[in-house]
Amino acid sequence: MRVLVSPVARQFWMPGIFGGFTTFSSFSLQTLSLAQDGEWTRALADVTLSVALCLLGVWLGASLAAAVNR
Repeated sequence: MRVLVSPVARQFWMPGIFGGFTTFSSFSLQTLSLAQDGEWTRALADVTLSVALCLLGVWLGASLAAAVNR
């Protein structure tokens, strides 16, 4: 059975909700795998660098958007 969904709803669910969920799940699984293998330094580096670089990217994107919208 096929359900027809508007393009806006598809954009919300597919890349928005499901895309974010799978990305975070992959990140979590990778970090867990490192920790279970005793790679504590790499697991900590994975978490630290991932969060720091994501925050940096968001800040840069927001700064760029603010500069363009002036």
